[in-house]
Amino acid sequence: MKLTLLVENNPKIESFYKLNLFTWLGLETTCVKSGTLALEHLTSHSDSVNLIIVRCRIGKEEAAKVIIDFLKLKSIDIPVIVIGPGEVPNVTCVANSLDLKLLIKKAAVALNITAKDMSAKVVADHFPIPIGYFNSIKRSVCSVYIQDPQMPQLYNLKIEKLKDFEANLISGLIQEGVNCLYVDKMDRLDFVNNVTSELISDLKADEISEDELITAVDKSVELLSKKLLTIGITEETIALSKKNMAIITANARKSTKLSKLLDRLLSNKTSYLYKHTQILTYVGIHIVHNIDWGNADQEEKISFIAFFHDIALENDLQCQISSMNELKRSKMTDVEKSLVERHAQIAAEYVTKFPHAPMGSDQIIRQHHGQLNGLGFSDHYGANISPMAMVFIVAEEFTKIILKQESGKMNREEMLRELREEFTTSRFLKIVEKLETLIL
Repeated sequence: MKLTLLVENNPKIESFYKLNLFTWLGLETTCVKSGTLALEHLTSHSDSVNLIIVRCRIGKEEAAKVIIDFLKLKSIDIPVIVIGPGEVPNVTCVANSLDLKLLIKKAAVALNITAKDMSAKVVADHFPIPIGYFNSIKRSVCSVYIQDPQMPQLYNLKIEKLKDFEANLISGLIQEGVNCLYVDKMDRLDFVNNVTSELISDLKADEISEDELITAVDKSVELLSKKLLTIGITEETIALSKKNMAIITANARKSTKLSKLLDRLLSNKTSYLYKHTQILTYVGIHIVHNIDWGNADQEEKISFIAFFHDIALENDLQCQISSMNELKRSKMTDVEKSLVERHAQIAAEYVTKFPHAPMGSDQIIRQHHGQLNGLGFSDHYGANISPMAMVFIVAEEFTKIILKQESGKMNREEMLRELREEFTTSRFLKIVEKLETLIL
C-alpha cells in the first residue's frame, strides 16, 4: 500500500490531518517532523509514497524547498502540496493550514480521486477510529462501539452519545491493548468534524499564523455553540468562551482599519456568524469609546454582549434573519424558526449563569432586536430600551450594512444615510454620529 507522507511538526495538526485524509479519501498517512527527516524517508521509501504534504517552513527550515529540490535532483515524480503562506512556483499550495476543505480537494486532485470515487467508496458498517483521538474529547457526539475480542463480527456499545467519559476509561482501554473504537458509518463525519474542531480549538496563538488564528476561532465559536446547547455553562464552556472572547476583542483593538479587518475575514472564508461577531465587536468598541458615558468597563461589556448575543444560533442563514417577516418567509423548519425567535432569550439565560458577567449584559442581549423579553424582532424601538442596548442595535445594523456589501470601497455617507433612515429619533441619531469618525 502506498502512503501519504506528511511533513508537520505540530502534533495537533498532524492528528486531524491524518483523520480527515483517511475519512474523506481513504489515505493512510505517515508523518515526519522536518524536511531533513522527510529526505531520509524518501531516500529509502520513495516508491511507497503517493503524495507529500509539507508545511512551507518548519522552524528555521524551508522544509518545502528542501523536499522539492530533492525530488527534482533525483527525478522523483511525487505530487507535493505545500501548506502555509507564501506561494511556491509550480507547486500546489494551501495557504491556511486549517482550510481542510481545500486541502482535501487538492489532495483528491493530486491523486485523481473524483467525487464519484469518493461516493462509491465502500465503508464498513462500523467505522474505525484510532483510540488516541478519544483523548482529545470528553464526550462523543455519537454512540461508540468496541469490537468483541471473542466474536470480531460483533460490536458492543461502549460509550453513550453525549455522555461524559468515565475517569480513566480511555487510558484503561489503551492499557488493555485496544487500538480502535468504532462509530456507525452514518455518524463518522459528525464524529470526525467534532474531533477536528476540538483539536483546532486547542491550538495556541503562537502555534499558528494570525490568519490561521482567525479560522481557529471561527471553528472554536461554532464548537462552543454546540457545547452550550448540550452541556450549558460549565467550567469547560466558560474557559472556551473566555479564550475566544479575548482573541476577538484583541483583533478588534489592534485593527487600525475596518476594511483591513474585513479583508482578513473574507480571505480566510470565515462564516457569516463569525464575521458578524468580529465586525460588531470592532464597531461596538468604537462607539462606546467615543460616547460621553463610555469607559473601559463599558467597552468590555459591549465586547461580551457581541460575543454572546447570537451564540445560540446554529448557522449563517439563521444569523441573517432580522425581522419577523423574514423569519416567516424563510424555508427553515419550525424548530429552526423557533430557535431564531428565541435566540436572544436563550443567550441571555446562558449569560445569567456565566460567572462575573458584566452587570446588565443579559438584559441588553434580550433587547438587541428591540424586544424587552428577547422573543422575536420589533419594528419599533420603545423608550424602555436601555442606552447600551441602543448602542448595540446601531452597531449591529451598521455591521449588517458592511457585510451586505462585503468587498469593495466603503461609502461612509451612503452607509450613514442608510442608518439615519432606519433610526430617526434623536437618541439613536446621537449614536449614529459616533460612526462618522470610524476609520474605514
